[in-house]
Amino acid sequence: MQAGMVKSAQRVFELLELFESECRPLRVGEIVQRLDMPQSSVSMLLKTLAARGYMDFDPQERTYCPSVRVAFLGDWTVRMAGQQDSVQDMMRALSDETGETVLLGRQSGLFMQYVSMIESHQALRLTLPPGTLRPLHRSAIGIMLLSRHDDEQIGRMLRRYNAEYGAEYGTAKIAETMRFVETARRNGWFESDSLATEGSGVIATLLRTRIRGQTLGVGVGGPVARIRQRRAMLVAAVQKAGASC
Repeated sequence: MQAGMVKSAQRVFELLELFESECRPLRVGEIVQRLDMPQSSVSMLLKTLAARGYMDFDPQERTYCPSVRVAFLGDWTVRMAGQQDSVQDMMRALSDETGETVLLGRQSGLFMQYVSMIESHQALRLTLPPGTLRPLHRSAIGIMLLSRHDDEQIGRMLRRYNAEYGAEYGTAKIAETMRFVETARRNGWFESDSLATEGSGVIATLLRTRIRGQTLGVGVGGPVARIRQRRAMLVAAVQKAGASC
């Protein structure tokens, strides 16, 4: 290692560069071999990045892969104003059109994680830092992401959530969640009302991307009363944004 370089920081970039060269998910053993790093260090680094939302872990394949959140970190450095060919550009356009907070989320196991956010400039607004986790069944974006799964899969996920997290965070109401999911499937969008944060509402839809075929969720949020009052306009704007990508 060159003098003056921080070892832990260097390892993060070496890891990301390895994924860039391989262009595929990797197992811990592969990373250890290619980077010649101790397995304990690699495992701890991957777990830390996964906990912060920068790495996805596939428990079936036992592989890691950088998450979509990594892709958004430097997007602003290579985009020119006015271009509408990226997710971030879409979010900026949606923010300008609605004046509300724009949220982008992905499924992370039994949770939904906000991977990017553009905050509203209004005095009363919804504020959620990127990286925040919400149970899938307790967010508009999470309900939309659940709607991609069949009913049997959703039931298994909710029962697993109740078994692992219900005692600490409250149990998921399976019948209620299934009604929400059916509404989301029927309409192509879903509106939450104080589902995660008292007094806040979000209107969300799905966003199908070219990033390893992943489906994300995009939504606009703000005080419930304002979201209700502007529902028709916000629904149209969110659906247009989802279709644009």
